[in-house]
Amino acid sequence: MSMRFVNILFYGNFSSKVKEINIQGVTLVINPEKLLELVLRYAVKAEGGEVYRRYRRFRADRWYGGIATADVVGCNLRCGMCWAWRNTSYLLDAGEWLSPGEVAERLRDIAKRRGFQQVRISGGEPLIAPAHLLKVMDLLSGYIFIVETNGTLIDRQIAKELAARPNAVVRISLKGATAEEFEKITGSPGAYFYRQLNALRLLVESGMKPCHDVYPAAMLGFSTDENIKKLEKALAEIDPDLPQCIDVEYVILYPHVVKLMKTRGLTPIRAVRPDGVPAFMI
Repeated sequence: MSMRFVNILFYGNFSSKVKEINIQGVTLVINPEKLLELVLRYAVKAEGGEVYRRYRRFRADRWYGGIATADVVGCNLRCGMCWAWRNTSYLLDAGEWLSPGEVAERLRDIAKRRGFQQVRISGGEPLIAPAHLLKVMDLLSGYIFIVETNGTLIDRQIAKELAARPNAVVRISLKGATAEEFEKITGSPGAYFYRQLNALRLLVESGMKPCHDVYPAAMLGFSTDENIKKLEKALAEIDPDLPQCIDVEYVILYPHVVKLMKTRGLTPIRAVRPDGVPAFMI
């Protein structure tokens, strides 16, 4: 079975062009830096002093007890259990170009109509264009802004920018419990897992309070008990409170996610049906 993966790129001598491929049973190494370059080229633009990004939809959602959500196009990872791969995360040239002001207006409208106190950008990686994200956050300073990020793009400067915004709550979405699990899930080098951990460290060092302003989420759907203990130890070395506030994620078996995992050769240890998501994951 072949399947179209938009903009999957590899280390080594593989072509960097978009191609239709069958990756079942084939070991691939996906290059996040090349993916970042493509998203910046095709899904981010500067115009009239503003940074624009492509968006697919805006919606009210049940997560976090209720949140206004904007689904942005483009990500620098290719997770093998990603729920958004068809519509946003794996794409480049889909969606509508929107300025930070337009994004903020639409999120505010949903939040007002639904009585939400929280807003977010989801579906892709918001920190691919930090200037865009930070301006949206500033325009929505009256709301809690949950920054859902894989953390691989957070450096000390971005950490300081996020920490300077009182409405920011940063959720670092760890792709597995170890570097080896990260490679299995994303197809990218395990060194990027340590970037995720370092993002947590930088945010804490920048003044964000662990388990209040910043916390780890962890995809543990492919994790052994032993590796979960390793993760808890690694988080405790950053701050002793972090292991206590891991936002646990299991694979949600949406049909399109099952299809993707089959193509990527992934079999989860822990998974839930869409109609059986436990309360702790909502």
